[in-house]
Amino acid sequence: MLEDPSFLGEAASRLPPEPWGETTWKEWTAAVSAATQRKGRALFHPLRLALTARDRPEMAKLLPLIRRTKVAARLSGQQA
Repeated sequence: MLEDPSFLGEAASRLPPEPWGETTWKEWTAAVSAATQRKGRALFHPLRLALTARDRPEMAKLLPLIRRTKVAARLSGQQA
């Protein structure tokens, strides 16, 4: 079960196009923060859980490996 599905939907709508690199996580979360006014744990925790099912993975390097299609699926609660 996803933590805060409406927030994750908003985050999914702000996913940048590929190709992704090590700066994508920072750029994407900055856009999500600006749109939702969330910062810190309220911003990062639900995203990390939805994408990896872990509390503290290093997302800057991991996000490009997951790829946009899987990220979008995981943010919507689909198995991918």
